[in-house]
Amino acid sequence: MAVIHSDGLEIRKIRIGSFDNCCYVLVCPDTGESVIVDTPAEPEKILAEAEGTKVVGILMTHCHMDHILGHKVVKEATGAPVWVHPSEADILPLAPEHEFQHEGQVTFGSITLRTIHVPGHTTGGTSLLWRDHLFSGDVLFPNGPGRTTSPENFQQLVEMLGQRIFTLPEDVKVHPGHGEDTVMGREKDQFADFSKRSHKPDLCGNVLWRDA
Repeated sequence: MAVIHSDGLEIRKIRIGSFDNCCYVLVCPDTGESVIVDTPAEPEKILAEAEGTKVVGILMTHCHMDHILGHKVVKEATGAPVWVHPSEADILPLAPEHEFQHEGQVTFGSITLRTIHVPGHTTGGTSLLWRDHLFSGDVLFPNGPGRTTSPENFQQLVEMLGQRIFTLPEDVKVHPGHGEDTVMGREKDQFADFSKRSHKPDLCGNVLWRDA
């Protein structure tokens, strides 16, 4: 587990399973309240990292299977309410209590997260922003966007990233749903180069900005 202490928020990052999923336990040091971002496999590891905090929310960036394998166990163990975008609510094994809205908020302790709807990888992909930390789910990774299953979905994701994510400051740290973190400025530069070039009309799948 990696732990980041950042100006009033403790970020506990857990990397899990064969897909290198990332789960985040976000803790408010002032109150001891926490939220869990995504519920991949090995829920016992997630619960262990949340031990000693009061889990008051489970926030689902999206509901692809690898992000919900531990959902039922985590939900039943903590009793915490669940937030998810309404377009993906029916995918979860247990009914969620709350719906994400674009430009909405989730508050725990003295922390307020901003919710940003970024469809394309899935219909309900939602990123969470706190000051200079973005929990991007699977919409943005180092060197490229999340995987898409059609050219239409890829175009939608690119447009949403341009309008809603790459407008954020360059010093924002990006914490994705898999693998290593990155920094917004680095990804903006690569996206700017990508946007200057022409591309095949059927472009989709696993795309890297500088290879496409």
